[in-house]
Amino acid sequence: MSLTEFKLDGGDGIYKLTWPELHIQVMVDRIKADTDHQVKAEINATSSRPNSPGHLRGGRLILTSPSSKKSMVKSLEEREAEVDWDTVIEQLCTAVLQHYRSGSPAIEITGDMDVQAASRWMIEPILQLGHPSLIYGQGSSGKSWFAQYISVLADAGMNASGLRVEPARVLYLDWETTQEELGVRVAMLRKGLGLEVASHIWYREMNAGLYNDVEAIRHLIMDKDVNLLVLDSLGSACMGEPESAEIVLRMFQSLRSLRCTSLCIDHTNKEGHLFGSVYKYNSGRQIFEMKKNQAEGEDSLEFALFHRKANNSKLIKPMGWTLRFSEDSAMLTRKDVKDTGLEKDLRIVDRIQNVLLGGAMLPKDIAEELDREPNHIRKELSAWTTRGRFVRLDDGRYAVRTREEVETWATI
Repeated sequence: MSLTEFKLDGGDGIYKLTWPELHIQVMVDRIKADTDHQVKAEINATSSRPNSPGHLRGGRLILTSPSSKKSMVKSLEEREAEVDWDTVIEQLCTAVLQHYRSGSPAIEITGDMDVQAASRWMIEPILQLGHPSLIYGQGSSGKSWFAQYISVLADAGMNASGLRVEPARVLYLDWETTQEELGVRVAMLRKGLGLEVASHIWYREMNAGLYNDVEAIRHLIMDKDVNLLVLDSLGSACMGEPESAEIVLRMFQSLRSLRCTSLCIDHTNKEGHLFGSVYKYNSGRQIFEMKKNQAEGEDSLEFALFHRKANNSKLIKPMGWTLRFSEDSAMLTRKDVKDTGLEKDLRIVDRIQNVLLGGAMLPKDIAEELDREPNHIRKELSAWTTRGRFVRLDDGRYAVRTREEVETWATI
């Protein structure tokens, strides 16, 4: 056999090696170098061979010790004699040592990368492939419901509500609720979407910070082929003072090491801003603020996502939804924010534009419609007319430009 006849996945101290023709898989983790430069690891060998299915052997292996390798070979031969374990173990030790010692390789940047391919989305326009996105808002604003909706869509590979979705294997890391509650919500959302085929969303109850539990999470990701993580919520994932730059950076470094697209749910402080260290904002690639509108006793709520930060993409106009509950289902319907109770949370220039879509108006009439000071409205009209968003007519009224231009301006 040669080194090209097996596959090695993983990194950051956890590896999965697979020999497809032999139907053998070995997990390697808990790698540690001693002061005498001996490198130790724990291995777990499994088989899908007809004569020896399932677990074969697990134990400690010194990757740099001939006697330790010989002992492991002998132990494995007792379970499955038809495999050349001497070659398998030698390949394993050589490959893992090389990866472990070299760390992340240096890569030459040549400037010829496909820009479009490098800016791919898992769920457009919310989750960029391979990067963390944040959604924050006040308690009970619908953040977890939306994260679970995203999970269901990704698991099904289903486009809905204007979201373009790539199929994904989802792992939901939950610090706030229970498996039962998530299971009920997923069932309600799936019924609202008309999905009948069983879902395959993985759930893990979390009681420690991500940094403290990252090795176990990495195992799960490799074992279940996960490529989308949902963290509910970010404050608990940090497991420490959220104002601490060290704690927040440590959490995001752990998240980065997992090499997955991720959606992080978080809360606001008393002032209504993203809670905790500025490094939360700095570490997120796409950041959205969620706001809701719900009257007491109603079986539905309106919520909207306001785009606060974008990397490698433009800021988009606010997106609105209605979440309607029935006895055993939950249905999300896309809705223009201007047609919801959250219209007042739009930027004043967008509110002016929405009013003018009904026809040209004088500044004083716009001010009355929006319950704002006339001078404030005049300043906004003047500034945005100069920039080309509005046009001033001869009679003093203002109007929007063509509807095509309106759609363009809505993202600026």
